[in-house]
Amino acid sequence: MEQLIIMWILTNTPSLENPGGIATYYAVLKPHWTSDITYLTSCARVGRERKWATPVRLIRDYFGFFRTLRRDPYDVVLINTSLFPKAVIRDAIFFLLAKAFHKRTVLFIRGWHPDFEQSVRRYFLRVFRSVYSGADVVIVLASEFKDKLIEMGFHGKIITETTAVDDEIFSKRHGGDGNRKAQEEPSSFNILFLSRIEESKGIYIVLDTYRILKQRHPEVSLTVAGDGPELAKARQYAIDRGIKGVEFSGYVRGRAKDLALARADVYFFPSYHEGMPGSVLEAMAYGLPIVTRPVGGVADFFADGRMGFASESRDPQVFAEFLERLVCDRDMCSMMGAFNRDYAKERFAASSVAKRLEEVFQSVLSADTNG
Repeated sequence: MEQLIIMWILTNTPSLENPGGIATYYAVLKPHWTSDITYLTSCARVGRERKWATPVRLIRDYFGFFRTLRRDPYDVVLINTSLFPKAVIRDAIFFLLAKAFHKRTVLFIRGWHPDFEQSVRRYFLRVFRSVYSGADVVIVLASEFKDKLIEMGFHGKIITETTAVDDEIFSKRHGGDGNRKAQEEPSSFNILFLSRIEESKGIYIVLDTYRILKQRHPEVSLTVAGDGPELAKARQYAIDRGIKGVEFSGYVRGRAKDLALARADVYFFPSYHEGMPGSVLEAMAYGLPIVTRPVGGVADFFADGRMGFASESRDPQVFAEFLERLVCDRDMCSMMGAFNRDYAKERFAASSVAKRLEEVFQSVLSADTNG
């Protein structure tokens, strides 16, 4: 009979009340853990943090982490980081503390910034590798990131994983209801962009694409949901270019987010670079076809022409043609959405992701026991 290993796992996370992908990820996983997993908040709390308060808060976080490791017999420590300057430096301390207590460690690299990757390779590779290559397992969100870590000299176990979608989404009527929306509003077609509003997320590609499409199909509308540093500029950009029919909803969550996804016909996300964009997976769970760029983990699973359309291009004309195909063929739109919903339920449901992660933790602990 296979031995059941009961694990105590400690992970550093943002406050689950914070907006953002990591907080949302661990919030939706929380109900599905079967092991004893403790979340230790190690990033800025809810709301903006003043610059002078950051070092004080960091010291408190490090001390709290140290005290927890010394007091409680955790089997595995999961360190979340991203390949961004502040995150790599900040989380190195957490990682080294865990190793100082001789804990088995899983390193989850969630974000990946290409420019910083080049800086690491050029100036800090030896330091980066000496700190983080001691992880028992490294988790990344895309196979290309795994390949890059191997190139950078990581020779341990590296696995790819996905972000997660709340299981409750699949119990809602609107997701993947085939032609439901087309039957209710056959003359309308809503494009949704839901993200932090930044140039690198593709906001200006979205607006320019919509301007082209709107000239051909006046019934099309665009919803831009999210907040960020480019929001005011994006609004002005639309005004200056006479782009009409754009609804800037601001940051949405809960019921407002649910409604934004429910009333959409397609999800459009031409981001420049990503880890594994949770918004794409969530839109798939709501039964939407996807028009995107094959960035990060999206490239590992996206079936072009079956889940929607993807292109490496940043040309709005290219994306306008993709979207026009969906506007003109509602049956294709519905079939893609239904396929996406089924695929998301099988692969991205939080219950499935939690189970896969616990298998990783168990393999780490089993290796320690067998050793």
